[in-house]
Parts: sequence; structure tokens; C-alpha cells
Amino acid sequence: MRDHQFVFALKLSDDNGFDALFADLTECVLKRVGYAPAAAADILAKLRGMLEQSGRGKRREGGVHFRAEAGQLRIIVSSAGGREWHMEFALPD
Repeated sequence: MRDHQFVFALKLSDDNGFDALFADLTECVLKRVGYAPAAAADILAKLRGMLEQSGRGKRREGGVHFRAEAGQLRIIVSSAGGREWHMEFALPD
């Protein structure tokens, strides 16, 4: 499935429910591009850890951006116009 090529982004104007929506959305994207359940769970755990370290709960808005190209899935999480956190993962074969 390495030939996936897409961009998907979601911006939320308020923190209420961001973490649950982020987790559901991320799980759907990872499943859609073909990650095995264990690999998807590992990626989601890493992203949740990143969110916890980011202090997102102190901000009112944020977003998530998925970009698949050149055999990589890049996930960018932003918080209230502040810092962005980037993670990249090889797309499954």
C-alpha cells in the first residue's frame, strides 16, 4: 500500500472532545492505509504520548494533518496556533 497519496486535515475550534475524535480519526486513517492492528495501536500510543507532553489541554483549539506520500505517513498535530508536533511512519507494504 506504499502508493497511497493523500492529504487529510481537521481543525477544531475548541478542545472539548479533541482527544477522543483525534484517536478515532487516527485509527480510521491507519486502518485505511493498511497498518496491522498492533502497528496502528503502537502509532496511536506514540501520538497520545506526544499530545500529553504538548500540554494541549491548556489550549482552546487545535488540529491534525495527515499526509501520505513517497511511502511515508506524516502526522502533524497543532495546538492553538502554537507549536506543531510532527511524526513520520513508513507506510505498510
